[in-house]
Amino acid sequence: ERDDNKALYAELKQWLGTPYRYAGSLKGEGTDCSGMVMHVYKTVFDIKLERNSARIYEKNCRHISKNQLKEADLVFFNNGKSQRITHVGIYLKDGYFVHASSSRGVIVSHLTERYYTTHYQCAGRVNTSH
Repeated sequence: ERDDNKALYAELKQWLGTPYRYAGSLKGEGTDCSGMVMHVYKTVFDIKLERNSARIYEKNCRHISKNQLKEADLVFFNNGKSQRITHVGIYLKDGYFVHASSSRGVIVSHLTERYYTTHYQCAGRVNTSH
């Protein structure tokens, strides 16, 4: 088990409310989904992730099923146009995850909300071996 979950929650708390900005990755100023995830992983776990949500899944993660999700795992979504990953969030617990929503900025959402059940693509656990 990771013992740095406290650090994870402390870091994510600072991102909440950050407005959405495509290709951004600045806390409080503007970020997109992968920008936030990349920064959080670098800050909390000192792990360097790819800059794009699909590539994070392909290059940095191993696949896990939805019922294996644990804190700090990543959840991936598509935009409904194709089964391509276009969005990523950081899983917390009890179905909650933090992500940079294009309409609402950095928020906590729940996997059972209709949009996210419809567009859920897969889950991944980040490889911790550098």
